[in-house]
Amino acid sequence: MSWIRVVNLLAGLALLLTACGAPTPSVSAPGSPSPTPPSAPTVPAEAGLSLSSSPYGMIIVDRSGRTLYLFDLERNHVPRCYGACAVAWPPMPAQEGATPGPGLNPALIAMAVRTDGTSQLTYNGHPLYYYAGDHSAGEIKCQAAIEFGGGWYVIDAQGNKISAP
Repeated sequence: MSWIRVVNLLAGLALLLTACGAPTPSVSAPGSPSPTPPSAPTVPAEAGLSLSSSPYGMIIVDRSGRTLYLFDLERNHVPRCYGACAVAWPPMPAQEGATPGPGLNPALIAMAVRTDGTSQLTYNGHPLYYYAGDHSAGEIKCQAAIEFGGGWYVIDAQGNKISAP
């Protein structure tokens, strides 16, 4: 490979890696102390889920239209995103009575308890997250990104990741 091609490849990789924030090689273990960020991104208070059309097909969003993501390292309602991870990927808070909208299965909605005692909404066993860089309804700025040791994906109506980049 020529040096120019290597430099171009590395520049493209650096751009890809910084598109969603710098990746971190590990995830905080549950129960690990997590620093409180000085100004954590705010997340909408809407606890309900809806479906919305996107370039990836129909995806799960909150009731205000903000895109929700799953972290593919998490299974069985167990959050593993804490500390810096939870700053970049704020958990969707769970509220009693949260309901899915038309096209979503009420049996797939549940709550997970985080290590700080707060509740996080889950769908089909996946804790749900916002991306801190998405600020408006319909924004999807970090689909199929690898950060904090795993992949982040938008979610279909069955609660499965959509792996298209």
